[in-house]
This record gives sequence, structure tokens and C-alpha cells, in this order.
Amino acid sequence: MPSRNNVRFVAVAVFAVAVFMGGCGPGKPDPLLKERPTPARVGGAIPVTPVKQPVDLASFRADPCGSLKREDIAALVIDPPDRVKPARADSPLTGCAWVTRDAPQLRVQVPAVKEKSLAGLSTLSASNQGTYSGWRELSIEGLPAAQYHLFGDMKSCAMVVGVSDDAALEFDYMYPDGVDSQYWGADRCAGVLKAAELVIGNLRDR
Repeated sequence: MPSRNNVRFVAVAVFAVAVFMGGCGPGKPDPLLKERPTPARVGGAIPVTPVKQPVDLASFRADPCGSLKREDIAALVIDPPDRVKPARADSPLTGCAWVTRDAPQLRVQVPAVKEKSLAGLSTLSASNQGTYSGWRELSIEGLPAAQYHLFGDMKSCAMVVGVSDDAALEFDYMYPDGVDSQYWGADRCAGVLKAAELVIGNLRDR
């Protein structure tokens, strides 16, 4: 069974550096986005294998923090995104966290547990319902996926997307106490769905 420590890969110290490096200037800066981001297009559940439109993770492994563009960070974390400091993680897994104070926190990574595919994680979720609370299968960008609340934490919404028959990406969108999203309000799951849609689209364009 995965533990909280190995699933949430970014250390407290890393988050603290990312949070307190952000500065505050006089006045309210103009947002980068001219329009509100549109909600992610989500489909119903599809078979987890075979994945008919696989995504190569080579570019993600080389530069996980490059999987989101500046305008994507504005849509998901805070707009304008200038004070967001991406934090990369490597061994034993690969991923990136986008964190700043008084804003939602986003993490994208390869699975932190032994099972690296959506099929394997689906089996794991069935025997670890407390870890993968509310597991719900769906599809996004033509890929099989599942949404859940990690360890039952309702302050966050998580999902895993099967990018191939033997590989997946995990997403976790978390709100600190007293914080709502600039564009998604209190709907954490709308934010994590949009994150998955944007990351998958960017990886396909690379």
C-alpha cells in the first residue's frame, strides 16, 4: 500500500522555498489571460487497455516542468503566473509541482507506486479504497483515466491518466486552507481535469 510520503513527492522544504520566493508588488497586476479558461472536455469511461491514442512520455521525463506553458499556469494556479516557481523532482520518480502562496497547488508526476499503468492502479485502488477514495473512471483527450481523492483528502482532487498500456501520469490539485482558485472557484476536480487536458495536449504537440 502506498504511503503519504512516497505519493506526495515534494518535500515541505521545497514547498516553503517556492512559496516564500514569490514577491508582492504595489497594486493588482493585470491578468495574463484575456478570457476565462474553458472547462475540460471529459468523456465517459473507456477500456484501460489497449490505449488507442498513446502519448510518449520521453519529453515529460526530460522536462516535466515544461509540460505546462505560462498561460496554462495562469489558468490553473494564479494569474498572472510570474511568482509561481516550478519545482522539479527526479529519482525515484519524475514530476513537477507548481506552487505559490495563497493559490492552488498542482503536482504532475509518474506514479509513485510500483504499478505504473492505469490498469495496475485500477487493481490497486480496488484493494486500497481508503487511499483512492471515490475512484471514478472517465476519459480525457481520448485516454482512459480515473479521478479520486487521495487518502480521502477533500482539499485536493487527484486523477491518473493512462498514456499507454504500461505508463500513466498522476495529477493532484490541492487548495490550502482558506484558498479558492481564481478561475475554478472551490471546484478542485474541475481544476485537475483541466490540468490533465492541458498537459496531455502539450505533450502531444512536442
